[in-house]
Amino acid sequence: MGKYYYRARTRKGEIIQGAVIADTEWNARKILSKQNQIPLEISRFNFRLFFSDLNSKVETLTQSVSLEEKITLMSQIEMGISVGIPLVQMLNFLQNDATNSYTRQVLAKISADITEGGTLHEAFARHPAVFDSTIVGLIKTGEVTGKLDETLARISLLLEQQAENRAKVKSATFYPKIVLFTLVAVVGIVVYFVIPKLKTFLKTLGADLPPVTLFVLGISDFFIAYWYLVAGLALAVRHSFKRAIATEKGKRMLDRFVLSLPVLGKLFIYLELNNFSVILDLLITSGVPLLESLATLKASQKNQLFREALTTCEEEVSRGGTLTKAMEKHPIFPGTFRNLIGIGEETGRLPPILRRLGKHYQVQLDYLLDNLSKAIEPILLFIIFLAVLVLSIAVFLPIWKMNSAIRPRG
Repeated sequence: MGKYYYRARTRKGEIIQGAVIADTEWNARKILSKQNQIPLEISRFNFRLFFSDLNSKVETLTQSVSLEEKITLMSQIEMGISVGIPLVQMLNFLQNDATNSYTRQVLAKISADITEGGTLHEAFARHPAVFDSTIVGLIKTGEVTGKLDETLARISLLLEQQAENRAKVKSATFYPKIVLFTLVAVVGIVVYFVIPKLKTFLKTLGADLPPVTLFVLGISDFFIAYWYLVAGLALAVRHSFKRAIATEKGKRMLDRFVLSLPVLGKLFIYLELNNFSVILDLLITSGVPLLESLATLKASQKNQLFREALTTCEEEVSRGGTLTKAMEKHPIFPGTFRNLIGIGEETGRLPPILRRLGKHYQVQLDYLLDNLSKAIEPILLFIIFLAVLVLSIAVFLPIWKMNSAIRPRG
């Protein structure tokens, strides 16, 4: 399989260009024909089409709205509605004040859709990369119930909590990232610059070099002589990894591995359980039926294991069953979590129970994030110690053996 770049004409006569994944040029043409496109030019590599494709990817990366901008948008729209400013006028105000060009484009399209008679949730739904299904579903409920301002305020609080958790995760993982980056940089400098200079000196000692020294010298020689193979292998592994996690099976394996990590696994589980509790509580409290709430919650989940668990919950509830019964089939939900959900269902007080669970897991998250650096520090120290130990033994052991051999005996 490979990427084929093409220029083609649509049935309307428009000239388009892009790239398709196929094993042969013939199959690439068949793919384009099935898409009602007439191929004009197909090549395995074309500089013009390659850079055009690269430019479109760069534009896709720049066309995004940050979480902070979403919070600001929701808060300001809610404030405008609360004081009686017409929605279109408020969107125009926000469009003029936006510093991000893509945000201005999105707001202009939303304003135009509403001017033409559409609703806010329909306009938001046309931009799934910016507004996910949870936001769209909540706004739809707010419009139906006539409580759009309250719904927008709740969405703002939800986004603020997500932004706060994201900021805490970045802050907690900053120190480990710096340590690992520094370690890799130091080892790279030693392998590429220090070891080659010591190689000649070590060989002049005349004695047989220890296995660990020969191992380090071999690694150094390999990386220097075949750096292009190392770089190519790294790119191939990265490409294969991205293709693997793009499949459902690969994504499931990755998510299962992440959740099983000794320190970070518990952190990600608490994040998912907090997200489950807060969003489901928000949806049910806003008047969204449980079955529809589960579907919306599933669409917002990124972890494949939790998505599969929510699929089971959705199927069980649609058959008239309970959430608790469905959760028992998935050990990813802790026993206490399932029991409290069961109590909420039996007593008809599921939203308050979900609210308490959300607060509980938020407290657990805060504690884990505050102590994450301390928990990871022993692992980092062991890795650093191991790297320094190997390099030290490789360099100094032959020198020590040589000194021992020539030292006069008394």
